[in-house]
Amino acid sequence: MSDKENIVICNLTKYMDEKEINLTQLASELEITQNTVRTYMKNRFSRIDCEIAVKMCKFFNCSFGEMFEISSAA
Repeated sequence: MSDKENIVICNLTKYMDEKEINLTQLASELEITQNTVRTYMKNRFSRIDCEIAVKMCKFFNCSFGEMFEISSAA
């Protein structure tokens, strides 16, 4: 096993940019708080809420693996 720590990155901002939707609009569409959206946008989450992840993936028509990826910490 590698000594590098792995982290999970959320690609939400990329999908929001592609769909040209802002934080307020997305929060409203997914019926979640703006703060929750911001947390995923800035990769400041410590756990992934499965219900929210499913909502995001369905909304952007992508898989979980496309929305979230594992990356080596820098």
